[in-house]
Amino acid sequence: MDTETKRILEENLAVTKETNVLLKKIISAQRWGRALHFLYWAVIIGASVGAYYWLQPVLGAVLSNYNSVMSSIDKVQKTTQSLPDTSSINSILDSLRQKQ
Repeated sequence: MDTETKRILEENLAVTKETNVLLKKIISAQRWGRALHFLYWAVIIGASVGAYYWLQPVLGAVLSNYNSVMSSIDKVQKTTQSLPDTSSINSILDSLRQKQ
């Protein structure tokens, strides 16, 4: 084997080793990226489930209070609808004024 071919083969071997090192670094970075991406979503989902678990009793109390307030408002509206209108009250007052 002549010296030129030997030099080219050694240069090719050096470039191949360097490429192999770079590829291993890329693969390692890709694995870390996947692991961190999984961890990112696990934290988001875990926080959501934890917040729901923590807020569920609070939301239940708020909803029951809201329902009781709405039923009270409905009762008040029904009561105001059953009251006589102002014209009948005015006629009663007029009749009382005339009697005096």
